Formats: sequence, C-alpha cells, structure tokens
Amino acid sequence: MNGASKILVVVAANDHEFLDQAARWLSAESTIEVVGAVSDGDSAVNLARKHRPDVVLMDMELPGRSGIEATELITTLLPNTGVIMVSEDGAPDSLRKAMIAGARQFVLRSTTRQELVRTIREVHQTTVARRVLNPVSAEPSQAAGAPTATGPRRAGEVIAVFSPKGGVGATTIAVNVAMALRKEHGMQVTLVDGSLPFGDIGVFLDLAPNRSIMDLVVNPEQIDVEYVKGALSTHQRSGAKVLLAPPRPEMAEMVTADQIRRTLTVLKETHDFTIVDTWSCLDERVLTILEVADRILLCFTLDLPAIKSTKIFLEVSELLHFPPEKILPVLIKSTGTQGIELRDVEGTIGRPVIAQISHDARLASRCINEGDPLILNHANTPIGQDLLKLAADLLTEDQQPMEVVGKQKKSGRFGLFARS
Repeated sequence: MNGASKILVVVAANDHEFLDQAARWLSAESTIEVVGAVSDGDSAVNLARKHRPDVVLMDMELPGRSGIEATELITTLLPNTGVIMVSEDGAPDSLRKAMIAGARQFVLRSTTRQELVRTIREVHQTTVARRVLNPVSAEPSQAAGAPTATGPRRAGEVIAVFSPKGGVGATTIAVNVAMALRKEHGMQVTLVDGSLPFGDIGVFLDLAPNRSIMDLVVNPEQIDVEYVKGALSTHQRSGAKVLLAPPRPEMAEMVTADQIRRTLTVLKETHDFTIVDTWSCLDERVLTILEVADRILLCFTLDLPAIKSTKIFLEVSELLHFPPEKILPVLIKSTGTQGIELRDVEGTIGRPVIAQISHDARLASRCINEGDPLILNHANTPIGQDLLKLAADLLTEDQQPMEVVGKQKKSGRFGLFARS
C-alpha cells in the first residue's frame, strides 16, 4: 500500500448515478482514497498518469476513448495499476474484451457496496505482490514443519499429470505428489491447475479463488517472474505455491497456449518442481502442457476402457515425437479388476508401470471434502506410502529409457487393442 496506507482509486463511469454512488461508497472506506472521478476515457487516462493509482474502476462504455481503449493504455503505461472493468451486463463477450485489454477483474453496475470494496482490495493485493522485487525462488520463510533445502537449487522440472480417461484420480495424484515434494523433501513447488474449464485444485486445498491463471491473460511477452508471482496463491499448511484455474468455465477460453507456455517456462526457472494437473482432452493447451513438461505421469486404472485409452495416447505420443522416457505410466489400483494381470497390461501398452497407487476411495473422498491433502495427515496409510514413494522417485535426476515390455498380444482380450 502507498505511504498514506490507503488504496488510491480512480473511478471512471459514463453512468453519473453509478459514478457518484461508487465514489461515495469508496470514500467512506477508511483504507481507500478516491483521487478522482471522471466520466470519459481520456480523463481517466490523464488522472491515472498523474496519480498512479493502485486501482482504476473503469466503465466499459465511455465517451471519446472507450473503457477498453483506456484500459489497454493504462495497463501498458502503468503495469502496477490494476483495472476493474464495469459493465451493464456480464456477457461472455464483454468479459473476454475486458480481460484481453488487461483488466484484472470485472463487476456489474448493479454490484453491491461490499462486493465492490472486496474486489478492489483483492486487485490491490495482487498488484502489490507484483511490485515486490524479491524473486519467487527466494522464499522469505519456510512453512511450519517444512524441511529447509540446502545447497544449490536443482534444475527446475515441469511434471504433467495426465489421464486420457477422466475420473481415474489424476488430480489426487497431482495434489499429493506436490505436497509430498514440498513437505517431505523441502522442494520449492508450484501446483498448477491446468484443468481450465472445471479445475478442482482449489477445492482439494480449500483455497479461495482470489487469484488464478486469469491474472496471466495478457500478452505472453508481459509474463515475467513478478507477473506470475502476483497470480500465485499459497497453501499455508505446506508452503507450496498454487496457480488456480479460472473461477468460471467460460473464462477458460481466454487462456491461450502461448500464455501457458510462457507461464510454465517462468515457473521452471524459479521452482524445483512445477506439477501440472490437466484434463482428459488433447486440445492445443493440453498439448502445450505435455510438450513443455519434462515428464508426464500417465495415470490409468486396471479396467479395459482406461487401458485402451492409455494405449491410444501412447500411440499419439509417438506421432508427437515424445521421447519414451518422458512418459511414466502410473497405475491407480482399484477393486473389481479380477482377470486383468499387470504383466498383460504392460505387454499391451508396451511400457513398464513405474508406480502403483493403492485404492482408498473413502479416505480420498473424505480428504477432498475437507480440503486437506491426504499426504499431510495420512502418510502412513497404504495410499499415502505409495504417493510418498512416487514423489521420492521423481527426485531421481536420471531416467533410463523405457523398454518395450514383452510383445503386444495378438489374440485374447487384449488383442482388441493390438496394432494390426
């Protein structure tokens, strides 16, 4: 916050009733100072240049220079000023234009006083984090109980967690491996929710969506260490950093593959491990995550549809020229899979399974509902021990090339999946 310990705000609105009301509401807050209230875009830009406010409340519809144009100019000239766009409706097209222009948040003219003040404080908090010049890798303090890593930092690594079939437990793997790397090994870890439309990592960790990947919906060239740091949340119990998915599904369309690529590149430079949860599709953004990743945990269960999807994905990965050692098959064991042997599965997919994770649906569900990662309280359970071992195995720097296991069967149940 500025020296006067107040959030400096410029209000720009074409609706004079809203302009007056917003100015009154904000002026009544002891921690907010309205340094100007104007009704056109050019005046908004001039006021922002003069006062360098923390936040600009910008109406989308302004005479002269539009709110979109004014926002683009302000965010370019004053990158530490956060813009909140105001509109009559919440149409997806309006939201998209606002975010592309550089707005940090979006509110309706019908918003309540409490909601407006809360949004201004959230945006201010994010922009303050960006002003701090300490690099992300230099953690000011360790989370309680976290080991302190000594010596030079290891080369950063991006690990994608992917399953071609939904519902197998990939998010559980991603969350708990990240927690284990942080708490058990003292690694600097960021957990990224790359399941953009319906990401659940915020639920798994009981994190409020005050910041998200939407804070990085800007020109990819603008995404640097400070930008990324301003978008990260902190999981208090572990000290791990978290980049949440968009708070609403329609926002996911605004996140581009280039923004994801640049973000992961920055995180790799500043963290030991970046664990990226994904979703079960192969659109451009997921393919970018898989391409950037140093290793891919390919999660599947011991049932025919999951095995078939896994085999098909491995064939696709060959077409994409992914090195065989990059993809690490992980079997999530479950009940009711009699008749399917692990050796048959390995022969069918042509890869060894590098890890087997025990099945405990009741415990996993309880931890999700409580927003408390399994590995933090139940590390001594069979599933906890399997997750700890998987995390420890990822610390191994050198991975041996994967060998084809046996020959793919041409007959019987698994012959359905064999190449002709």
